[in-house]
Amino acid sequence: MNNSEEEERLNDLAELETAQAQVILTELSTRATSDIFDALAASGTSTKKNLDRHWRNARTAASHNPWVFKARIVGDYAVNGTTPPRVWSIGAGRKADTAN
Repeated sequence: MNNSEEEERLNDLAELETAQAQVILTELSTRATSDIFDALAASGTSTKKNLDRHWRNARTAASHNPWVFKARIVGDYAVNGTTPPRVWSIGAGRKADTAN
């Protein structure tokens, strides 16, 4: 395997691992921030504490990187061996090879 092929393999692995992390962390972060409000009740909405920003940040990140798309990428790789698309790269991204 030459350096270019190894770099491609490592980039695919990084894409898959970040997609897996996003699937898990979307649920955990939104649940954790919601649990804060459940535990603190009305005092959790205090503008002095400004805790709502954590929930809002978690939801915004989840909206920009929908976990359902990430789950499809991970599943497509696990079931079909399809390489993940590189839609987050700067410049021209590489689409997944549909010939796999």
